[in-house]
Amino acid sequence: MISKSFRFCLAALVGGAFATGAISPPAMSAELPKSTQEMLKNLKVDASILIDLDKALAVPKSLLDAANKEGVVRIGATHDPKQFRDFTRPFRERYPGVKVKYARSNRYGRVIKPLIAMKSGKVIVDLIMGFGGNTFQFEKLNALVNLTALPVYKLVPDFMKSPSGNFIGQRLLTRCFSYNTKKVKKADLPKTWEDIITSKRWGGRNLALLNRPDYWALHLWVTKGEAWTKNYLTKLFLETKPQLRKEGASAAVQLLGAGEFDGLIAGTMHRTSVLRKRGSPVGIHCPLPVTPTTVSPVGILKGGNENAAKLFVNWFLSREGQLAQFHSADYTPLYPDLVKVGLESDPGFKIDDTKRVYYREDRFRVEKALLAKHWDDLWFKRKGLKMRTVKVMIIAAKRGGRRYTFKVDGKDQKVRVSGSRTIVTVNGERTSRKAVKKGMTCTITYAGNDQTARSVACAK
Repeated sequence: MISKSFRFCLAALVGGAFATGAISPPAMSAELPKSTQEMLKNLKVDASILIDLDKALAVPKSLLDAANKEGVVRIGATHDPKQFRDFTRPFRERYPGVKVKYARSNRYGRVIKPLIAMKSGKVIVDLIMGFGGNTFQFEKLNALVNLTALPVYKLVPDFMKSPSGNFIGQRLLTRCFSYNTKKVKKADLPKTWEDIITSKRWGGRNLALLNRPDYWALHLWVTKGEAWTKNYLTKLFLETKPQLRKEGASAAVQLLGAGEFDGLIAGTMHRTSVLRKRGSPVGIHCPLPVTPTTVSPVGILKGGNENAAKLFVNWFLSREGQLAQFHSADYTPLYPDLVKVGLESDPGFKIDDTKRVYYREDRFRVEKALLAKHWDDLWFKRKGLKMRTVKVMIIAAKRGGRRYTFKVDGKDQKVRVSGSRTIVTVNGERTSRKAVKKGMTCTITYAGNDQTARSVACAK
């Protein structure tokens, strides 16, 4: 059965002091960090919008002391490093005893590598963001710190909270149909998602498609159903025939602005907004009936600098943290009242909140796997390829596991191994691509010579 879509609803904001322990002095508006005051001035908003900030930041003195003793919080996320340094200035002013050590990485480095490390008893990062597709694996290991005791937890909209309380939404990522504003008239924009496959305007090389179905197609799957979405995607791939692009989302939107193609599925609100401010001719449009929005979570790993990580998460999810992130990285804040005063991405399109479909990867694992299989079959079919599974011996593993060589029917075959999209296991355990060595027997699912493998399952 297809899960029901989630609709946004305002959460009741509940105040209250932290239940146990001595409370550190609250930060009043007059005591706002200089960087926060600067951000408010730049955004032309008053400090009064930071309601409940004193309550949100009222952490126990014991937590603050423990965080200062740890002295550092190690964070893995996807923000641009310059943006991250800028928006965390208020945190560093408020908590000078905690150093922020940040690493931007892809999904493997940010999520899979820490997961593998934890399985071997090591903690290499304290806090991770954007790990929605793997939350269940961390919870299976009992590896996440429960966040419900944080003062800010009571103030965050309920929809952002996980059932377990072990992770919580830290930003909303809305992805829709992006277009070049110099090449596309607004009258030509698709009113519905179906218009993309029925209009001649978007046939062929006019439209580019990223290999990221979870950005938008999964939202259609959980609202329109499996049969409808499979039929839609089949027509999109085989009849509309868009360009199949290998770039990531950021690079693709820049190419869109450069005129490489007219339309793109799918661009993000915040990236479009940033490029628009720089003068790039890009816009975004969300066809009916749904506006795909993904809830990106943050979680704290057990066994590391838990107190420093709690201090950071508590600040980051406060209105000050959300304002700072919007100021520096253009991500729309979690709080509806901040959005109402104008703190939202400006990609040239006003979102109708009644059309939003909110998606948390932890709730749609089955649907995501089914979609991925159908999508991969269509992606490779367009290239004249077909997925196959073979059991082989690895005769070479090169470039740190990025390329494997093996023989099929007496001929050499090579596969590319993606750190984020290829699932690599050894003896049934998820591992890094570097762990696969010459001489191992592996079952490999791939679409042909020199293509990216879907999965590599090996035995020592």
